[in-house]
Amino acid sequence: MSNGIDSSCDVLVIGAGPAGSVAAADCASAGLKTLLLEKRPVVGIPVRCGEASTSVARIAEYAPVRDEWIETELNGVVFHGTGGHVVRYDKKDLGTVLDRTKFDAGLAEHARSRGAVLALRAQAKDVGPAENGARRVLVATPEGETEVRARVVIGADGVEALSGEWAGLRTRQLAPHTCSAIEFKLDMLIPESDRLVLWQGRDTVNDGYIWAFPKAKSKTTNFGAGILVPKAGAPNIAELTEEWLEKLYPGARVLSRCGGAAPVSGTLEQTVADNFLLAGDSAHHTNPLTGGGIAAALAAGRLAARTIAEGFREGDLSETFLRRYHDACRDAFGRTHERYFRMRRALLAMDARDQSRFYAVMKAAVERGKAAAFAADPAMALRMASLAFSAFWKTRD
Repeated sequence: MSNGIDSSCDVLVIGAGPAGSVAAADCASAGLKTLLLEKRPVVGIPVRCGEASTSVARIAEYAPVRDEWIETELNGVVFHGTGGHVVRYDKKDLGTVLDRTKFDAGLAEHARSRGAVLALRAQAKDVGPAENGARRVLVATPEGETEVRARVVIGADGVEALSGEWAGLRTRQLAPHTCSAIEFKLDMLIPESDRLVLWQGRDTVNDGYIWAFPKAKSKTTNFGAGILVPKAGAPNIAELTEEWLEKLYPGARVLSRCGGAAPVSGTLEQTVADNFLLAGDSAHHTNPLTGGGIAAALAAGRLAARTIAEGFREGDLSETFLRRYHDACRDAFGRTHERYFRMRRALLAMDARDQSRFYAVMKAAVERGKAAAFAADPAMALRMASLAFSAFWKTRD
């Protein structure tokens, strides 16, 4: 035993992000002996995320929401597209901008309150093969290394995940399907204080987008840029972000900087093995169009726990049984992510003229309805409808 960690458990969760903490809370609630590992000394720090997510009502499905988690309740999005087209979409309770330091810590504390053991400064170093209905996980703590025998392991170790590789899954991120990002926290609140503001296309950043996410309570703004991993010789993303910051919000004071990456390939083909599954960014449960992954991570954590609890009741934690989890994730959000992947690929392939037409049609549809969009540019409207239909059809079973 090291750092208070027992030598055996029913469920061992690697990573106390949203997916891991929800899975740990639900597994513990189902009466399973659950260990939640977090390699850092404090859950939620550092933040490497734009912090925009789903609505308060949706978050409340997973844990009691604390007011301190929510920086902004969003009522819309403003898109700045190619050709100067500005698309304003208004929808009350569209989503939130979170304080991830408090949100992640709160979810982990919720897991602990439901009976999970939360171990900080506890880093998984290896996941052994499935033997006799369990896997052994090597865990390093400040007190030394220890082995934990777990009936099932959940790899929720994020974008830099190694657990899947240890368990024999193919999880390698390919550069064309990885978004690298830099974000600045600005000492200012943008005028659109309850809306996400985005810039995309050949006038700004084509292989990604620029964002400004308002944090109303703290009167700050998360400003950043994310692009698909560029080829050699492409502009430096940090310099690109600084350039657009000066253009869009000249003189804004930068309080802090952070960076990260997001898999934007769509869900991995295989996310389960005997006595093992992946959840959240480690399973590429991120929106391929936006790079956002919090909502899907919450859902994946719950589906993981539900499947595992069923497996314990039926005495089956094999890859074949756990495939139910993979299929449930595909039903919940995976097919949508596949459609977004195809839509992204089509949009980024358009030249500036067609992108301008695309945003003009989108603007007409949002402001005046589908009939107006068709009347504005019948050819592009039909092309967009065909793309949407094709994206939908190809994701059907």
